[in-house]
Amino acid sequence: MRIHPGIVGARVGLGNLLLRQRHLAEALRHYQAALGVEPDNAAVLNNVAWVLATAPDEALRDGAQAVRLAERACELTGNQQTACIGTLAAAYAEAGQFEKAVATARRACSRASSLGDTNLLQRNQELLQKCLAGKSHRERN
Repeated sequence: MRIHPGIVGARVGLGNLLLRQRHLAEALRHYQAALGVEPDNAAVLNNVAWVLATAPDEALRDGAQAVRLAERACELTGNQQTACIGTLAAAYAEAGQFEKAVATARRACSRASSLGDTNLLQRNQELLQKCLAGKSHRERN
């Protein structure tokens, strides 16, 4: 990456690895570098929005930015990607827009159910319950 910093796939792959290892600040750095090259990469927009909306570390969270990025990811995917819709719900919750968060989480549940994706359905149902309670979702450390 030092030799060819514009290789998006390497940045995204490293960001994904760091995200799984819960090194969120480092993952964000690589994702943001990837967005510098491919600003309309829906998967990366979604990942950055998720971290900004759900990070356990308050210093990493930015609800307003998470909403902007998640809305763009949903737009780019024609509002058809369940993961992006769920991320948008989490972003709305972090931004304090719980009415939108609830409606969006319900839409994510409906989409996951219609696709038979039980993992995303369960995850979005948990998110919906938090939104209904007026709470933001937090990933574990």
